Amino acid sequence: MMCHQISIEINLDSLTYSGQIIGEINFVIDTYDYFPGVGWSDFVAVILKWWIDSCRAILHAPLKSIHSFPFMDGPFSISAKKISLSELELSFTKDGQMKTEIGIVSIEELKVALIKATRQFINAVNRLGWENEDVDVLKHTIKSLEMY
Repeated sequence: MMCHQISIEINLDSLTYSGQIIGEINFVIDTYDYFPGVGWSDFVAVILKWWIDSCRAILHAPLKSIHSFPFMDGPFSISAKKISLSELELSFTKDGQMKTEIGIVSIEELKVALIKATRQFINAVNRLGWENEDVDVLKHTIKSLEMY
């Protein structure tokens, strides 16, 4: 079975700061399918931390366990079911109900996508000189994922 390509895209030009850092962030499948949708804006540092925690949990989780990659601003999340030691089955949910089956992705590819997006985000925030607690927490959390 073919795995879909996955990336996590943060539009660094969209980032705004007023205590919280808000910007456009999406799960992108096969470079053209954006979830929740193109232009979706959210609390980037907060949800990246949630997603890293979910990804770390998946690495140790038993088969068939389901993990969530929620968005803060709205009823959406990506649901991930561990179907093998190396693969997840993703679906896009709204209010806990499945809306769209996304397909199968590699756990390793998800991990790499998360690390890459988080690093780009942290670098951008550092360049801009923005500081907040969520970013500090994120800096520690990403290290724990990189060690796997």
